[in-house]
Amino acid sequence: MKSNSGKRLQELDAMRGIAALMVVFFHFTVDREQAQQGFKLGITGVDLFFIISGFVIFLTISNTKHWKDFVISRVSRLYPAYWTAVLLTTISISLSNYFAGQSSHGLLFDCLGNLTMFNYYLKIPNLDGSYWTLIIEMQFYIVILLIFRLKWLDKIVTLGCIGLAFVLANHFIISHISPYLFKVSRGAYQFINHLPLFFSGILFYKIKFQGRNPALLLLVVLCYTSQIVMFYDGGKAMLYITRGEYFPFLTAYFIIFTLYAFNVKLPIVNRFTIYLGTISYSLYLVHQHIGAVVIIPLMMKYAHLSFWQSALFVALPAVFLLATAITYLIEKPAMQYIRGLYKGSKQKRLAVS
Repeated sequence: MKSNSGKRLQELDAMRGIAALMVVFFHFTVDREQAQQGFKLGITGVDLFFIISGFVIFLTISNTKHWKDFVISRVSRLYPAYWTAVLLTTISISLSNYFAGQSSHGLLFDCLGNLTMFNYYLKIPNLDGSYWTLIIEMQFYIVILLIFRLKWLDKIVTLGCIGLAFVLANHFIISHISPYLFKVSRGAYQFINHLPLFFSGILFYKIKFQGRNPALLLLVVLCYTSQIVMFYDGGKAMLYITRGEYFPFLTAYFIIFTLYAFNVKLPIVNRFTIYLGTISYSLYLVHQHIGAVVIIPLMMKYAHLSFWQSALFVALPAVFLLATAITYLIEKPAMQYIRGLYKGSKQKRLAVS
C-alpha cells in the first residue's frame, strides 16, 4: 500500500501479514486442544484487518477522481485471487467427497453463488469459512463509494459519528425496545457490528496525514470503547473467546496504530512480515479449507504425523506456496491487466470527446 506521496507504507503491509498469520494459526488449531494454548486468540487478527481496511480504503478513495476508478480498483484487487481460491476450494471439496463416497450435489450451485462474493444475500453458504469477512468488506466499500458519490468525503468524521451513535443506540436501546429489529439489523448489515473498527482506521489516517487533532483522538478512544462494549453483538470472535480475552488484543492493536499514526517507527517491518503482507489476501483465502480441513487431517491419518508436524512442516509451507503462486501468477498480473484495460478505454473515451 502506498501513501499519497507514492511511498510504500511498509508498516501496514507488515501489520496485514502478522494479522494473516494469526488467523492461519487460529484456523489450524480451532476445535483442537492446541487452540487453548493461545492460538484461539488469533481470531482477533480479523479486527486488525478491519482497522487496516478503514485506513487503506479511505486513503484510496481520497485519491480517487471518479467513482469508476474506485470500483475498478477494488474489483481488480479482490476478484481474480478470490475466483481462483473459490475454484480451488470447489475442486478440493469435490475430490474429498469423491474419495469419501459422498455426493457433491449442489456444489456447482454453491460455487457459482460464492463467485459473486454476495452469496450471503443469496443464502448460499461460504465454501470456505474464512470468506465470512468478505461481505463485510464489500458493505464497507459500498458505503464509502456512496459517500464519495454524494461528495461527502469532507464530512466523513461527522458521518462516522452518526454511524457510531446508531450502533451504540442499536446496542443499548433498540436491542431492548425491539429485539427483532436489533437482530435483523445485525444480520442484514454485518458491517455495523464492526463499524468502530473501520471508522477508527479512517481516524488514524486523518491523524497521520492531516494533523493530531485532539477531537480525533477522543473519537478513536470512543471507537475502541464501543468495540469492546459491542463484543457480543456480532462477529465470530465471541464464539471462541471471551471479552476479557479480546480486550488486551484490541488494546494492543489500537496502541500500535496510534504509534503508527504518530509516526513512531515500529519494529515490525522485516522481509518476512513484508512477504506475509504481500501474500496475505491469497493466504487468507486458501489457508482454512486446503490447509486446516484437508492437509492436516490427511497427514495425521495417513502419514501418521503429529498435529504440529502436519501443521508446521506440511500445511503451512503448502498454503504459503499456494498463496505465493496465486499472488504473483494471478492476483498481480490480473490486477495490472484489468486496470490497464480500464485506463486504455478511459483514454480512448477522452480522445474521442
